[in-house]
Amino acid sequence: MGGDFRQILPVVKRGRPADVVESCIKCSEHWQYVQRFSLTENMRVQIGEEEFSQWLLKLGSGTLPVKPEDPLQGCIEIPEQCFLNDNESIVEKIFGGAEEADYAKRAILTPTNVDSLAINEEVLHRLPGDVKTYLSSDSIETDDHNEIYNFPVEFLNTLTPSGMPVHCLKLKIGAVIMLLRNLDLKGGLCNGTRLMVRALHNNYIDGEVLTGVSAGNRVFVPRVQLAPSDSNLPFTLKRRQFPVRLAYSMTINKSQGQTFDKVDVCVCICLFI
Repeated sequence: MGGDFRQILPVVKRGRPADVVESCIKCSEHWQYVQRFSLTENMRVQIGEEEFSQWLLKLGSGTLPVKPEDPLQGCIEIPEQCFLNDNESIVEKIFGGAEEADYAKRAILTPTNVDSLAINEEVLHRLPGDVKTYLSSDSIETDDHNEIYNFPVEFLNTLTPSGMPVHCLKLKIGAVIMLLRNLDLKGGLCNGTRLMVRALHNNYIDGEVLTGVSAGNRVFVPRVQLAPSDSNLPFTLKRRQFPVRLAYSMTINKSQGQTFDKVDVCVCICLFI
């Protein structure tokens, strides 16, 4: 196994900071048997970016100097070149002038699903071609049959739990999408695999795999029955829809393990509270 403990911590539903720390693999009783090896050179760092690479390491290690006085006491200073100007659009900065092949190599990361869905809609609007809309079929599964009448389909359509496709899925030929479920592990169609839409049919999506061992392969993505693995809903939502989502913007958690050439982070809310 491999990884970096500077990356995102495990997600513990309604957990306290102590619960999150306790769920880390380093707190496992088996960690004492793990032999650890550390890489010494970052092969992805381009010439001239060594200073920024070292800054990132210090950020992750918590060794950057912090502001000693209010109102920024305890805060760190981020290099000015990492910010967008007030009059700059984050979508224009990442995708402005991009060729078709560039869209799969760039992404805007957000703290929440709501933000990423809005940005994806904006990028899709910039693409040429006609929009094809796919509507899901939604229902609920509950032990109390009376509950079915308390949650009309119109209400279910408005829900988009984490890891689920939207009810109203809008796509164009040439759009970059991401799988939300494992469809064929041997074929490389895993949760997080990115594809480019090549054709849109009523019952399936024709896509070209952009990432992984199957890059370049043409595949058909069918509609499937989906249910959120974890949600705060008082019932189990059942949604029949294509298990995909536009991949121009995604949550910071979802980006783990992905590789991009160009990334912007949209920090619309405070992440560290």
